[in-house]
Amino acid sequence: MYGTYLRLDITVDDGWRTVIRAAARKLTRRARRDPARRQARHRFYREMLAHHQDPQRLVRTWRL
Repeated sequence: MYGTYLRLDITVDDGWRTVIRAAARKLTRRARRDPARRQARHRFYREMLAHHQDPQRLVRTWRL
């Protein structure tokens, strides 16, 4: 899933909403709207946010 995160085309300065919007664009229309896939969709979004927090932590730590 980290490869998918890298293809979101976002920067480390972007907020969580930008990450969610970019991740939603990677899903098919059917996957975005199917109520049966809701939990899988939420897991996907949480995973993208977790991958996004790692570089943000590095930037804050090293003040890059």
